[in-house]
Amino acid sequence: MITAQDISISFGEIPLYENVSIRLNAGNVYGFIGANGCGKSTFIKALAGDIEPNSGTVALDPGARMGVLRQNQFGFEDERVLDVVLQGHSEVWDIQQQMDAFYAKEEFSDADGEALAKLQERFDELDGYTQESNAAEVLTNLGVSPEYHDGQMNALDSALKVRVLLAQAIFSRPDVLLLDEPTNNLDIETIAWLEKFLDDYEGCIAVVSHDRHFLNRVCTHICDVDFRTIRTFVGNWDVYAASEQLARAQRSKERARVEKQVERLKSFVERFKSNAARSRQATSRQKQIDQMSGQRVIPSSRVAPRILFKQARTSGQDIVSVEDLSFAWENEPPLFQGLNLRVDRGDRLAIVGRNGIGKTTLMRLLIQELAPNEGTITWGSTVHKGYFPQDNDHLFQGEHSILEWISQFTDNQDINHMRAMLGRMLFGGDEVKKQVNVLSGGERVRCMLSKLMLEEANVMLLDEPTNHLDLESIEALQEALGEYTGTLIFVSHDRAFVDAVATRVLVIDGEGVADWKGTYSDYRASRGLD
Repeated sequence: MITAQDISISFGEIPLYENVSIRLNAGNVYGFIGANGCGKSTFIKALAGDIEPNSGTVALDPGARMGVLRQNQFGFEDERVLDVVLQGHSEVWDIQQQMDAFYAKEEFSDADGEALAKLQERFDELDGYTQESNAAEVLTNLGVSPEYHDGQMNALDSALKVRVLLAQAIFSRPDVLLLDEPTNNLDIETIAWLEKFLDDYEGCIAVVSHDRHFLNRVCTHICDVDFRTIRTFVGNWDVYAASEQLARAQRSKERARVEKQVERLKSFVERFKSNAARSRQATSRQKQIDQMSGQRVIPSSRVAPRILFKQARTSGQDIVSVEDLSFAWENEPPLFQGLNLRVDRGDRLAIVGRNGIGKTTLMRLLIQELAPNEGTITWGSTVHKGYFPQDNDHLFQGEHSILEWISQFTDNQDINHMRAMLGRMLFGGDEVKKQVNVLSGGERVRCMLSKLMLEEANVMLLDEPTNHLDLESIEALQEALGEYTGTLIFVSHDRAFVDAVATRVLVIDGEGVADWKGTYSDYRASRGLD
């Protein structure tokens, strides 16, 4: 369906790709994975024609239509929501505009009539008269309720705008779909709908994602972006992860073998370089050393942080008790009524539910940033809380360096101690001097995790901690939380992360709150949701 041939892309003097060739075929779903900054989104932009590679070509099969999820959420501010979606089928949209122009004419000639008839015929061939209802259905399934469909984009928040752009890409079922982080800002239920939609899709799909459950559910191939190239594996994320783990072990074994051989050769050269009878052999060995040492090794873009959460002191058994809690925003229906909840030491509680249902509000109530309308929240006297807010903009204001910023959150002002924690989160050398008000989303998350490590809390409340992290960082965080011996309360839309970390799930839906003792997958299976 789409072919990239000998693609090379550089930003300044930094090469992202060198002579990459790949063919994406109909019926397959290709998951593009790799570290943040390795060039996944850049390659999708090259496939979409949004950027020109330094060399090489991209070719779409003749007659094939393409749909692209672009991150230009503020590009349609003054347009009707449904119209933005309809523009995803460019031929139908263009014909509709031409037909509307004819309908608006005050004087209508025979030539106009003939031209309009041809447009109407083509419009009918393309099922143009069903496009608006199709667009509305996809919007609703993606969580954009009908009340917004005829309104303007500027009335939507950024999360809903992203959903509109996703609907624009997929509603007309183009032959080729290019999706850059389609699960961003989607809740678990909407992700499940998208997984089913893509599973039934007959075209060719290329998707960038850090969501392992999503990659497992939809992908037939994994495209690993690293070492300035793209390696394609047949299978989903789990198949790729198993084969790559074996490949890494083999590469490590090969490096060890080469290093051992070089040491033996060096030893021979040192012993016989002054021996006239064996000088020729010594010279030959030195050439071998030079050849082996001079091999060009492209460094991997993958670097995993080393996360370690400790407790300064262990908490008592009682962590937090919520009794008869009710809360509603002003002039809004209640989010919670008569909620009762008890969390004990060692609980690992995940809070899940659709967007807007009140998960972050509950976290803010628990952390006591908000006060309930009714009821009480009582924390144990031995609890020391660490909090990771989803919205952390207020924490990164001002012209502080990362090192200055982190010093606010620890009594231990030993600069080497703070540098060590930042180094674990990949802030090394002069990077700690970088100002916090210019950090990317991923860098902010790494700063927040450094803060949590320094605080050594015995209870951690984490609101969407995997946002903006690449797969290596998500897995490092998951492993660190698995080893953490304190109490966890967290919100996440990452199914794989929730299943790996939580032993108890608080499910919030329109019917109320369900407190499930077990994994989230077990809960969904018990309800027949998967």
